[in-house]
Amino acid sequence: MENAKFLLAPMDGMTRASFRLICFEYGADGATTEMIQSLALGRAKKRLSPTFAETMARLPGEGALAAQLIGSVPEMMAESARRLTAMGRFDAIDINMGCPARKVVGSGNGSALLKDPERAIEVMEAVKSATDLPVQLKLRLGWDDEHITAPRLVHAAEALGFSGVTIHGRTRMQMYRGPVNVEAIRQIARSVSIPVYANGGVTGARDALEFLRETGAAGVAIGRAALKAPWIFDDIKRLARGEAVPERQAPERVALVKRLAKLACGHRPEKVAVSEMRKFCGWLLPGLTGAGEVLAQLNDVTTLDGFNRLMDLWLNGLIRTGDIHIHPELMPVETLDTV
Repeated sequence: MENAKFLLAPMDGMTRASFRLICFEYGADGATTEMIQSLALGRAKKRLSPTFAETMARLPGEGALAAQLIGSVPEMMAESARRLTAMGRFDAIDINMGCPARKVVGSGNGSALLKDPERAIEVMEAVKSATDLPVQLKLRLGWDDEHITAPRLVHAAEALGFSGVTIHGRTRMQMYRGPVNVEAIRQIARSVSIPVYANGGVTGARDALEFLRETGAAGVAIGRAALKAPWIFDDIKRLARGEAVPERQAPERVALVKRLAKLACGHRPEKVAVSEMRKFCGWLLPGLTGAGEVLAQLNDVTTLDGFNRLMDLWLNGLIRTGDIHIHPELMPVETLDTV
C-alpha cells in the first residue's frame, strides 16, 4: 500500500486539463488525457485545431500526465507518437485498447483490438519504436468471455518494455455492467514484472483500497467515482493513514465548482464552459441543502460572473428553498443571461 498509486482514469469529454488539475490538487498520482485520435493527429497540419489544442492542453500544477492515443493503424499510431513526443508536454504515451463505445469499436479502435491480438501487438510495437517516452497500455480483459486476450497482450507489453498497464476488469461486451473480475486482474498482475493498475467498479475511497488489496495491483485507476467526488484521492490517502475522512460541505464544494468553471473558461468559450458546468454541478452538489434549487437556476446562467454570483448567493442562504427565488437586491434579473 505504501507505494501504491491512485490515478485518474481517462474519460472521453471529462478528463480535460481543468478537471485533471482539480484531481491533482486533491492528491491524484497521475492522469491521462482524453482520447487523441491517431488518424486525425497523424494527418494534421502543423497548427492544430482548437479542439485538438484543448484536448492536449496541460496546466501548470498538473502531475504525471500521459497522452492517451487511440487507433489501429500501426503507421499512423507511430507518427502520432512521434508528434506527441515532440510537443514535450507529456510524461508518457498511453495506448487505448479499452474504450467500448460503439463509434470507437466500429472503426476498429479501442477494445475492438482485443479481437485481433496480432494487430494489437503491431500497434504496440509501432508506438514503442517511435518514442523515447514511457509507453503504457489501457485495456479490458477481452472482447467477451470467449475471447480473453488481456493476458497475452500484457505479456507482450512486458516484453516490449512498457512502463505499465491498466486493466478494466470487464469485457467489452459487459460495457460497464456486471461484476468486475477481480481474480483475473490479480492473476495477470502476479504474472508480470511491470506495474498493473486495476480499474472498474470503484464507487468510493474504501472501495478503492479494498480493490487494491484484492487484486494485489500496483495501484487503482479511478474514473466515474472521481466525477462525483474528485476528493476521493485525498480520502483514500487519509484512510490509508488511519485518519478520518471529512464530510465535504457546501463551502468546499462551491469553491471547487467555481475554480473548475474558471479553469474551463480558460480553454473553451465562456458560454460553452458554463453550460458544461451544469453536469459537473449535477455530480458535485447533490446532497447539500438547496442543491435542487441552485441546479434549476443554472439553466439560466451563461456567463462565468453569473455562475459565481449564483454559487455565492446559494452559499449565503439567499436562494430560498421551494420557490427558487434569488435575492433581488444582490442579483437583478438582468445579471443573468438567458439561453
